[in-house]
Amino acid sequence: MPRRHRSALTPFLAGAAVVLSGLVYAHAETVRPDQIAYVANVNEDPAAKACMLSLAIKDDAVSETVRFQLVVARMKREDATAGPAMFGFTIEVDDPRHAAPHRASARALAITSAAFASERYAAAAHPKTPPFADGSWVASTLDAVQGGALVGAAVEGKFQIAYTRTRPSAARIYEVASAPPPDVQNRFSSCIGGLQGIE
Repeated sequence: MPRRHRSALTPFLAGAAVVLSGLVYAHAETVRPDQIAYVANVNEDPAAKACMLSLAIKDDAVSETVRFQLVVARMKREDATAGPAMFGFTIEVDDPRHAAPHRASARALAITSAAFASERYAAAAHPKTPPFADGSWVASTLDAVQGGALVGAAVEGKFQIAYTRTRPSAARIYEVASAPPPDVQNRFSSCIGGLQGIE
């Protein structure tokens, strides 16, 4: 499951253009990161199994690091997966210059809105939804069609991650155009394939 225990939130879905303009991204700074690192992990215990694809992106001109984690998970019952799959993602922004010392991560910034979007998928946390205490943002869905589009967009490696924050003020759109390396894709795909019933 995700790194912190969280309640599932209703996803807010719209067209990519609507998402990236509706959350005050019209005048956001566009960043094309020169450092992109993907990692795939599996987390399994008696209660659930989760497949995670994590991404850390940074550009030398910007001191912050944006961390995106995609999670596909199913509950377990008697050592077998049960119930529908949960698809979700988290977005976190780290900057050692501005982080509040009381946060779970000493470098985490509080973001006020966030979005993940590609040509075939768009999702945004509603701007009136309060962020988590650690400053990160989350969205999730039990809809297999929406979840499959999310997974496809992330694995393809052509998408945008956008966010806004107020302390200090910033609005940025990170354009990612690099897919996960083959070994990372294989590990993530193999994990998803092990979650029976996911198409």
